[in-house]
Amino acid sequence: MWLLLLLLKVASLAPALGQDWGLTQSQTLTAGGAKAWRYTLSPRGEEARALWEALSLQYRDHLRAGYRVDLGGWRLYFLGGKLRLERHCQAVNPACFTFGALPVDKARQDRFLMELGALLDRALGEAARTGGTVTLSRLFRVELRRNQALPYPAAPSGWKP
Repeated sequence: MWLLLLLLKVASLAPALGQDWGLTQSQTLTAGGAKAWRYTLSPRGEEARALWEALSLQYRDHLRAGYRVDLGGWRLYFLGGKLRLERHCQAVNPACFTFGALPVDKARQDRFLMELGALLDRALGEAARTGGTVTLSRLFRVELRRNQALPYPAAPSGWKP
């Protein structure tokens, strides 16, 4: 019963954040019991998908070149050939993001990234409490154990370094 209530609560909060991003929470149930939670963030709608495709390509290029990518409260970077995810901004604002050189109005990109940052923070917070996998489509995937210490080891998702 609690599981159903939790899923309804997550679903009811998503529209309040905006229309660009979706957060899907799932868990596989088998005869052996429940498996770890999976949280997947992906853009919703044609415009959001096109914006994320262009932005994620630039983010991948930044990472390959040895730069960090700031995603609001989180920072993604390579260290010793391994992708890492760590805490970044405590008070998230538009300056906490790596902006793309895109033909998109800055205010639009701000809204897009702020929504992404809020959902990413929520997904990582849940996964850190329960254990599970968080995937940001086209960028990274991180598998967390319950109460795992930072920085989190991550893996590219949808690309090769």
